[in-house]
Amino acid sequence: MNNSYWNETGKYQAQYSEAWGKLIPTSGEAEEGLPEALRAISRIGYDYYNNGFCNLWHTWDDGERTMDSYYRGLVDYLQDYIPATMFVELKNWLPSVHYDSISWGNNGDWIIDRIIDHIMEQIISSNLLEASNVKTQ
Repeated sequence: MNNSYWNETGKYQAQYSEAWGKLIPTSGEAEEGLPEALRAISRIGYDYYNNGFCNLWHTWDDGERTMDSYYRGLVDYLQDYIPATMFVELKNWLPSVHYDSISWGNNGDWIIDRIIDHIMEQIISSNLLEASNVKTQ
């Protein structure tokens, strides 16, 4: 897991950390747009790396798996903020992950970091970090 935001070595790690301090509230949703997109992919990544998607997926007694509605909302939110091909890749990757077979860094999870990179590039080029002087609470 080289250059991963999970282990704090992401491509735009300093700016990512700054974005969390300035653009992401300690609870609840961030401001509409790129800040909320960053929060959304980071929440998805947190559940993957910290919980093995045990919150994102519900497995029923009959073996059927369904995505939790909160996480479905986070995934759907990203559609307007990342390229269509990247969104399709994320949507195809999510159902392929099973808690009992996760091997971090080997399961295609680099899609999380690529999405964060893309969103961070937009945040940086939009000067959102310079424009934000106060952390959202």
